[in-house]
Amino acid sequence: MARKQKRITLTAAAKMLGVSQPTLSAWEGERKNPSVESLIQMSELYGVSVDFLLGLPEARYHRADMLQPIPPEALPAFHDTPVFSSRYGWAMVNAIEGELLFASGMRLSLADAAEVYVLPPAFATPGAAVTMPLRRDELTGYDCVWVEPISMDAALRDELRGWYHIKRRFVENEVGQRFYFDFYGAKWLAFPNGPGNI
Repeated sequence: MARKQKRITLTAAAKMLGVSQPTLSAWEGERKNPSVESLIQMSELYGVSVDFLLGLPEARYHRADMLQPIPPEALPAFHDTPVFSSRYGWAMVNAIEGELLFASGMRLSLADAAEVYVLPPAFATPGAAVTMPLRRDELTGYDCVWVEPISMDAALRDELRGWYHIKRRFVENEVGQRFYFDFYGAKWLAFPNGPGNI
């Protein structure tokens, strides 16, 4: 992401860092770890902190440019990268076809894309819950719980959230949608009260 934000190709970045293209690709794909010296080199080349490259919490660094909309002419540099549209949510950039591809199947021309970000603006993401979710071992103590799905897709969250009945190995809503206990905390959380208390 940092390399693409600087509009540096993989080949050019590998050459500037003095490594092979497959090595840089493995670092970016998290299949191999770079040395400390290489991290420092990348930090300087891309103009980001080492903390950012290591994926440490946002509070540890500040990148004002990451919070600004991506200029439409720069979107092709983000080919095969997820971006956030303030109007439609998350999409993948398809520079070959010149469009954004959304999970809903909607396609939007890069020329028509407005307010597209690398990271969603703070106002676009839900705030923190004010009540604590139930622990997994507490679920069987309830007949019915309010379920909040864990997903970056706002439309999917809206469709699946709601009241679910507790069953033996899963929770199920009135239309038969289920969340299994095995995925509690990874795909969903449960609350004893409704949305006004979350």
